[in-house]
Amino acid sequence: MSQALLREGALSTRASIKPLSKSRVHAGLQCAKRLYLECYAHDQKDPLDAARQGLIEVGRQVGVAARAVFPGGVLIGHDAYHHDDAARATSEAMADPGVPAVFEAAFTFDQIRVRVDVIARADERSWEVVEVKSSKQVKDEYVTDVAIQLHVVEGSGVPVRGISVLHVNGDYVWPGGPYDPALLFTRRELTEDARRRLPDLLRRVESMRQVLWALEPPDIAIGKHCERPHRCPFHGACHQNGAEHPIHTLPRMDQRLRRRLAGLGIADIREIPDDFDGLSTLQRRVRDCLIDGAPFQDPRLREELSKAAYPIHFLDFESCSAPLPVIPGTRPFEPTPFQWSDHVLHENGAVEHREYLHDARTDPRRSLAMALLEALDGAGSIVVYSGFEARTMRELAETLPDLAAPLLDHVEHRMVDLHRLLHLHYYHPDLRGSFSIKDVLPAVVDGLGYGDLVIKDGSQASLAFSDMTDPGQPAEARELLRERLLAYCGRDTEATMRLFLALKEGA
Repeated sequence: MSQALLREGALSTRASIKPLSKSRVHAGLQCAKRLYLECYAHDQKDPLDAARQGLIEVGRQVGVAARAVFPGGVLIGHDAYHHDDAARATSEAMADPGVPAVFEAAFTFDQIRVRVDVIARADERSWEVVEVKSSKQVKDEYVTDVAIQLHVVEGSGVPVRGISVLHVNGDYVWPGGPYDPALLFTRRELTEDARRRLPDLLRRVESMRQVLWALEPPDIAIGKHCERPHRCPFHGACHQNGAEHPIHTLPRMDQRLRRRLAGLGIADIREIPDDFDGLSTLQRRVRDCLIDGAPFQDPRLREELSKAAYPIHFLDFESCSAPLPVIPGTRPFEPTPFQWSDHVLHENGAVEHREYLHDARTDPRRSLAMALLEALDGAGSIVVYSGFEARTMRELAETLPDLAAPLLDHVEHRMVDLHRLLHLHYYHPDLRGSFSIKDVLPAVVDGLGYGDLVIKDGSQASLAFSDMTDPGQPAEARELLRERLLAYCGRDTEATMRLFLALKEGA
């Protein structure tokens, strides 16, 4: 009996199912339950965090810049059409022999809808499908992207001569002025890779459809797929009825340990037996801390913090590593510091705040480094949160050899990494395996967080710097962005200082 007849007579299936799309196929490849929720419980999605919003905006900007590779192309706007209307507009544009390319082209076939970044005329009879990516290398998941599009576009009756990924060229050095699209982007042919992947992909697509006929989502246990290849947008919905402290939140969990614990039927960290011999020192600490229900602080943490010499500098950098360079002389994704904040704590409790923010599309590194060396001049420890500040100062030393000696001296002889010390000597039950300052801060320090800020994340700061230094921005908008950047970077060093004091006092 056919599946259609089975569904027709069954009360436990739907009358129809939602169409698939490229993003829904990727959801199904990650987790069948995620696909189901994408289609039927979209309102249960977690709110977009700052980092994800930043990535989406970066992708949009790269997509717009890539259109310059295909001059004369026609855009099918997302906002102007429903999908069927967009597909008709795409067909009309492609029928015009004067149109060399169509951007955001819409196609439907086999109950799958896709929007193609670029479909470019290859010759009088055939077309090339181009997927634009804001990365500097081709990832395996991109082959799946183009395979889906190849299936739908060819199924729609369009002869496809080739399919490729257009991505950012990491070797391009931007001299300033308009981007040269021929140098900014590079293209990789993936036609044969896509055709080889397609048969297995279509079998998996059919399995996804069987999931979508059900009236209830599939029962999928939480696990590594919740975080890979990306954190599931329904993470909160799936985890609300699970273990209070699921095993995947153990820091530095590897697959071998995950399989061992799962094989023992252990879902919650607190269920790990006393005699289980597979935990690291940190993982054992987390387990014991959760069972006790109280923070753990090794006395050595206070000893280490007490070694810090006054005046104590609390330092944080912000850097721009955009796929579309905004600083002349830099490459795509080249991390370039443009801002620092320095809260200075004196032995008598007095606090000073110093800061630097570059506000033009010129190379900030020399002026930033010189201002920093002036601020750090003298004695005293430099407290940071993570290894980013040390890496940044080493990179500045490489770029500015005449300033290398004092920069490296600060790194080698004055710097204290609070993040590393917490890993060694501290845990709080509310951290849920994370040592990010945004998770540690509310667990340790009352009344200080990031919720009142507009910029809450480094990727947002990078985008704000790009916008602030854009000559086309109105003066009022640039000043507002400047204020927001100063507030965010300043909050980072204030948070590090407050955290340091609380831990030193034995919080």
